[in-house]
Amino acid sequence: MQIEPGLHSLGDKSGGYVRAYLIEDGADLILIDTLLGQKGTLVLDELKALGRHPSDLKKIILTHGHQSHLGGLAALKAATGARIYSHIWEADVISGKRKVQVPPTTTLFPQKPLEIYFLQVAFVLGLGVPPAADVDENLKDGDTIGPLTVMGAPGHTPGSLTFYWPEKKALIAGDIVVTWPGPALGWPQITLDNKQNRESVGKLTDMTHAEILCVGHGQAIVKGAADTMRDLVAGRETKPETL
Repeated sequence: MQIEPGLHSLGDKSGGYVRAYLIEDGADLILIDTLLGQKGTLVLDELKALGRHPSDLKKIILTHGHQSHLGGLAALKAATGARIYSHIWEADVISGKRKVQVPPTTTLFPQKPLEIYFLQVAFVLGLGVPPAADVDENLKDGDTIGPLTVMGAPGHTPGSLTFYWPEKKALIAGDIVVTWPGPALGWPQITLDNKQNRESVGKLTDMTHAEILCVGHGQAIVKGAADTMRDLVAGRETKPETL
């Protein structure tokens, strides 16, 4: 689904309405995250629908190393030959050399939002680990990749990255903000440091003045994203305009 010319949202109901984003940067394509499905089918179908060849996908960049965002990584690497980019802290998880870290307060006891309990169970038990893939290059705060500025956003994980597209006033934010099952500062039981996550969202609100917020789970916010982020940081109820 096109959000803006050159910015596309991909995903379905699986993985807690997990989302990936496709960036058209001239002749080349950049994919941010790879959804849950391990064959990469939704991404490959989107490329075909756009009249593009798999080899047009040159870069796959990852917001963080949780299962629902890495499912199609290995298959898409094989199908496209794209280079893989992530924060250095996430690279060992993505390559299968280190397990995902679970918050010490997260157990099999149901925690809110209850709609994601199935993901909480998988997270705690280490289920659904996707095929590993090696990261080709590490990214850090302040780097650029294509039209995107890399902005560190630790909290959900220590190496969580967001990507800002100034021309579009669009922030691709991973899981630091979600809109499913409702707008929130991520999911507390799958966030390693909720206080730090809140601080990261506040920092990005002030630095980007984003109109569009592409979240890791749920539909993208398409208007007044910075105001929504500010409301969430302040603990105010918010009703963002989404796709």
